[in-house]
Amino acid sequence: MPMDRLDLRLVEYFVAVAEELHFARAAERLHIAQPSLSQQIRRLEQQLGVVLLDRNSRRVELTPAGEVLLRDGRRLLAQSRRTAEAVRSAGAPRLTVGFYGSAGIALLPDTLRDFGEHLPACAVTVRELPLGHLDDIFSGDVDIAFTRLFPGQTELETEVLLSEPRVVALPVAHGLATRTSVAFADLSDEAFITNPVDQADGDRPPRWLTEQRRHKLRGRVATRATGVAEILTLVAAKRGVCLVPITVARHYPRSDVAYVPVTDADPAVISLAWRTDSVALTAFIDAARGVASRWTASPG
Repeated sequence: MPMDRLDLRLVEYFVAVAEELHFARAAERLHIAQPSLSQQIRRLEQQLGVVLLDRNSRRVELTPAGEVLLRDGRRLLAQSRRTAEAVRSAGAPRLTVGFYGSAGIALLPDTLRDFGEHLPACAVTVRELPLGHLDDIFSGDVDIAFTRLFPGQTELETEVLLSEPRVVALPVAHGLATRTSVAFADLSDEAFITNPVDQADGDRPPRWLTEQRRHKLRGRVATRATGVAEILTLVAAKRGVCLVPITVARHYPRSDVAYVPVTDADPAVISLAWRTDSVALTAFIDAARGVASRWTASPG
């Protein structure tokens, strides 16, 4: 009695014969013996209850049933391969890494390289996050992120990897733009561009405002911005000044913005923030720690 289900292995054998129209060439392609291949094709015909190939000592030809199976069999085998790949991909470790603007510049590329060498099977996706944006980490869309957060600013697990000096970004025509350094006292009349990450201290005053009050500044806010490019555009447009990590000065040079060291500014941090643990996540954190250690020894 004909079977209703197809054996994919037999379909693969048939497609090879149908494409080659030669049993010896098909057997060589499949790396099996020709007699065995002939036996398997006869088995398939018995299962389906039809003749798929007209063959004699001189030629092999497809019957109408064989033409249908060649057409649909190719599609069936292709879909089978896609399904197998999708299943294997779903079972492989995955990691989505986020970063805040300049927080990823120093460490992220080397961390990705080191992590890839240690866990090459893990598929890694990288995503830039708006400053202060944590929803993607809480939701699990991002597994871990390079941030400017301090421990205690969020319910997420947070680990500081590096600290770095801060500079003030000024319009190039600003009166302080040619100075080699300034102190907070020199900025007492300025309005500052802040960002949402600075607001993430819960009921406590934002960290930037606490720092400004400590230096007797009024904490005047010109506007808020959510990314480095936006901040620097606003500075260049004379909408305000902004304290930024020195990494920004090194990697975002602009002819319309001057960067001046602030001698009494608290350092900025580069930190990791994550919600849940996994083998891949632990390996990524270890890689980031190693890169941070090398960067501290020889900052670039």
